[in-house]
Amino acid sequence: MPHYQSAYRRNYSSETVLLKICNDALVAVDSGMVSLIVLLHMSAAFDTVSHQKLLDILNYQVGLTGAALDWHKTCLTGRTYRVVANEAESDIMDLDRRLPQGSSLGPLKWIIYAAELQDIVSHHRIAFHGFANDSPLSKSLFVSDI
Repeated sequence: MPHYQSAYRRNYSSETVLLKICNDALVAVDSGMVSLIVLLHMSAAFDTVSHQKLLDILNYQVGLTGAALDWHKTCLTGRTYRVVANEAESDIMDLDRRLPQGSSLGPLKWIIYAAELQDIVSHHRIAFHGFANDSPLSKSLFVSDI
């Protein structure tokens, strides 16, 4: 579980994110620094999840194998959709992305899937504290270093 992800966790909330961002900015100002904050919002985030990539993450990073991994695979793969409007119907399409709507594990799967973003920005010494599909990024520096 990513350390700086406040969604879907006990004793964490959107308030936790706001307090962290504000505190970091105040500490930076006290040190004579300025802060840049970028607010990322991933629209329709649950619809972008690649089933194969999520299964790979569950297997190689989380350590799921055997029946547990097969159960997740069964829930994700083999799904189709079609659009029906009035009397017209689209072709049936395979669904290789998207977490099932209303799934109780959907939010946890999203956090695990999106954890790579935290790893990438942290590698570049950019602070991250997410809340579901919202990801505030911040960097504090001395003006002379800009």
